[in-house]
Amino acid sequence: MPTPADIPIDRLQTGDFPGECTRDRLVYFVLNVGDGDTQLLLLPKDGDTRPLLVVDVATTRKLPALIAALETAGILQPGGYRFSLVVATHPHNDHIGGMPELLRKYAPLVSEFWDSGFYYTTQSYFDLMREIEENSISYAQPTSGMTRWIGNMKVEALSPSIRLRNRFDTYGVDANNASIVLRLEFPAAWVVENPDPEGRKTLEFVRLQGRTQRLILGGDAQTLAWANVIDDFPELGPNPQPEFAALRMALGDDALKAQVFKVSHHGSKHGVNLELIERVLPAYSLVSSVAQGGEYNFPHLLAQEALREGVQPIASHQVDDRKDDWDLGIHYTSVTDTDKVALGTIGVIVPPAGDIQVWRFGDGPRASVDLGNARRFI
Repeated sequence: MPTPADIPIDRLQTGDFPGECTRDRLVYFVLNVGDGDTQLLLLPKDGDTRPLLVVDVATTRKLPALIAALETAGILQPGGYRFSLVVATHPHNDHIGGMPELLRKYAPLVSEFWDSGFYYTTQSYFDLMREIEENSISYAQPTSGMTRWIGNMKVEALSPSIRLRNRFDTYGVDANNASIVLRLEFPAAWVVENPDPEGRKTLEFVRLQGRTQRLILGGDAQTLAWANVIDDFPELGPNPQPEFAALRMALGDDALKAQVFKVSHHGSKHGVNLELIERVLPAYSLVSSVAQGGEYNFPHLLAQEALREGVQPIASHQVDDRKDDWDLGIHYTSVTDTDKVALGTIGVIVPPAGDIQVWRFGDGPRASVDLGNARRFI
């Protein structure tokens, strides 16, 4: 199956998307912008305010139109949301082309801006930096391990590593490998201080609620960047010793394991490899690109096969039949249903407990997202 197959129409059902976007849930949009990235996350409400996280804005108009549609649907309340963090993963135009417009429109609501720190001589990049300066927006250039806590969401940079940052202006890092890669945890774990019955204070590692789920958003990171991520965030194997059991480490941990993986570089053959996919082992892999068209023919077959083999290892398990992409949790913004209707923007709802939902909105790269067209993937 070399190309993304159509999703059977009976696997898509209409439903009440706004009703599913309750205040306690994480809602994640991967907008259909062709070969580019525009991502919006609605975080669980913090009091009366809903924090928003934006990762890249490839085009003008489409993201502001979605925010307006969310207000009309009652998912966002006018004056009841803020942009807690806006991230430009790297300065290529297919990731920041619409960023200046976003900041001009919403600058008073933007709390913080992250940029990779890779200097790039394009008008879009200059316009973006001007908006940040003129609006006095708090600005940072993260490296691996930098973390923000937004309510019960943990936002951590996995890349770029400090080694790559030190090479940006010297001898060999391209803009793609400069990408900011994010890991999100929801509901996040925290260390709290609890008094025992005798009044002594203890520190306890707790989960705020439910089962922690992870999302990894890959930007346009390629082999060099992922090699540094794998080095910075090693897999911790299980250890049955009593002291490890007491620290809840007996089963080990893999910092790269995630339920949702926004595939890096639009499914480029240089963006992912089998080892990485086996580490992440995503339940849902999301690819933002055209259907093997455009200038670069994304997604590439090698990347697709790495995603498929990582989730369903038939090469080493003597399995004859490869499942369809949708049954492996692989979803493309460019795919259509069996009636040849475009499925477009991907919406993912992550509840604090329970199953992740995937929704499709039927929009083309230049069309607005119509929440009324939402169909849930079953």
